[in-house]
Amino acid sequence: MKLKFLFPTFFCLTINAYAASPVLFNPAVLNAALLFSHDPSSGKVKHSLQWIRNSAGELQAMTDVWYDRNGCFTRVNMVDKISGNEFHIENNNGNLTSRNGQQITGKVNQDCQITELENDRGKFLLSYNSRGLLETMTNRETSDVSKRFEYRYGQFPVRIRDYQKHTDKIISYPAGNPQFLDFESSLKVRGTTVWLKQSCSYQPDGNARLCSIITAYDDDYRDGATVMFTNHQTEYY
Repeated sequence: MKLKFLFPTFFCLTINAYAASPVLFNPAVLNAALLFSHDPSSGKVKHSLQWIRNSAGELQAMTDVWYDRNGCFTRVNMVDKISGNEFHIENNNGNLTSRNGQQITGKVNQDCQITELENDRGKFLLSYNSRGLLETMTNRETSDVSKRFEYRYGQFPVRIRDYQKHTDKIISYPAGNPQFLDFESSLKVRGTTVWLKQSCSYQPDGNARLCSIITAYDDDYRDGATVMFTNHQTEYY
C-alpha cells in the first residue's frame, strides 16, 4: 500500500472525554489540509507538527504547518518517505511559491482560499461552496472538473472523486462523534477497494494527540491489514 493513500488524514485509537464537544474549524484550515495532505487544527494555532510511523516505529512521513493569527497557512512542509513525495510551500501575501521537492505555485485570496493552483498534475482553478469549503478543482486548460469534494451537513467531505486519477473515496464518520479525524473510508482505485479505519485520542482543546489507522483490502480488515500511528504537536498564539 502506498502511503499516499494514507497520509492526507491521520488516525488514533481511543476517544477521550474531550471528544464529546463539537469542534469547529476555520474553513481555510480545512481547505489547506485537504489540498496539502495534513490534519486540520482548531483554535489559535501557530504551528502544527505531525508525523507518521509504521508498526515497527520507523518514520514514514512528516508534515509541518505554520499559520498566521487569522488562521491562514504561511508555510507547509511535507516529506513522504514511502511515495517519495515532498514539497515546501510558502504563502507570501497571496502568492504560493515552493522550494525543493514538488514545484507548486498558485494564488490565495483575502479569505485564504486558494483560487489558482499549479503542480505536477496540471493547472487548476478552485471553487468553494457557500460555507467556504473546497468544492471543485477544474483544469484550466480543458475546463474539465478534475476533483470534486461532496458534503452533507458537516464541515467535512463525505465523498472525494478524483476524475484524473480515477479514484472514488467514500467517507463516513462515527454516529454522534463530532471529531473529523475519526472516520472510516473506502477508496476505489482501478477496480481495487482499499478500506481505511482511523481513530484518535484528543487534547483538551479538541486537537488530535495520538492516532492509529488500519488499512486492508476487505471491510473486516483482515486481508493485507496494515497498522500505522501518528503523533501531533501543536503550538498556539
